[in-house]
Amino acid sequence: MNGNLLGKQVRGPRGYDPRVLHPIMRTPGDLAMFGFDLWRAYELSWLNPRGKPEIAILELIFPLESSCIVESKSLKFYLAGLSQERFADAGEISRVIRDDLARVLKAPWVGVHLIAQAALVQPHWESVVRGVCVDGIDLEIADYREDAGLLKSEKERVVEVIFSDLLRSLCPITNQPDWGTVVVDYRGHRIDHTAFLRYIVSYRGHEGFAEECCESIFTDISKRCRPEEITVSCRYTRRGGIDINPVRSSHPLQPDEVPQWRLVRQ
Repeated sequence: MNGNLLGKQVRGPRGYDPRVLHPIMRTPGDLAMFGFDLWRAYELSWLNPRGKPEIAILELIFPLESSCIVESKSLKFYLAGLSQERFADAGEISRVIRDDLARVLKAPWVGVHLIAQAALVQPHWESVVRGVCVDGIDLEIADYREDAGLLKSEKERVVEVIFSDLLRSLCPITNQPDWGTVVVDYRGHRIDHTAFLRYIVSYRGHEGFAEECCESIFTDISKRCRPEEITVSCRYTRRGGIDINPVRSSHPLQPDEVPQWRLVRQ
C-alpha cells in the first residue's frame, strides 16, 4: 500500500496527471468466479475546445481479469485533475481515461461510458428488482463479527433473488463505514433467509474493500449453501462522489447481462 493516498492529507493535482492513479493488487480466491466491478463517478468535468466546462456522469467497468483495482481517492484526484484540461469532445476524454486505467490496472479492457446528467434516470427500486427483501425479519442480534458459519440452506429447491439493504463494512485503511445493498440471485437449495440476514449483518465490523466483501459473500454462500448457480451483486453508496458496484458469479457473464440499476441511496 506504499504510495496510497487514502487516509492521507495531500494536495490534489493542478492538472492532468495519470501518475496519481494508485493500483491495489486483487487477492485471488480459492473458488472459480466471474464478474466485474461497476463504478460510477458523479464529479467528472472538463473544458471543451473553447474553454467552456462540460460535465457528465462517468461509468467505469473493470473486468475481474484485471490484475488490480484502483484506489478510490486516487481516482478522485485523477478526475479532479481533468477538470481544467481541454478536450475536443467526450470521445477524446473517454479514450484518455480508458487508456490510463487499463495501463495502471493491467487490464485487458476497461469500459468507459459518459452519461449526460439529464439522461441518467432514477428507477423505482421495486420496478427493477424482483426479489425478496429479508430486512423485515424480526430477530435479536448481539454479535457483529463476520461469520460464514451463520449461513445455512434448506432441502427445498428454488430459483429466487434475495436482498438486504443492511450491508455495512469498514474501509481497511480509514475505518470509515461503507453502506450498501447486497443482492443474491441463485438456483439450488433454498438459502435460509433468517440465517442470510444474520450473516449480512455480521459484516458491520468487517474491514475490507467493496470488491473483497463481495467476493467473500460469494465464496461463503457458495461453500456453505452449494447453489447450482449464483450471482452476488453489492451496490455501495457514494463516498467521495463515487459509488462502487462489484458483481461476482459462478458462470461467465457480460456487464450488459446484469441490470445496471441505481438505488435510491446511490
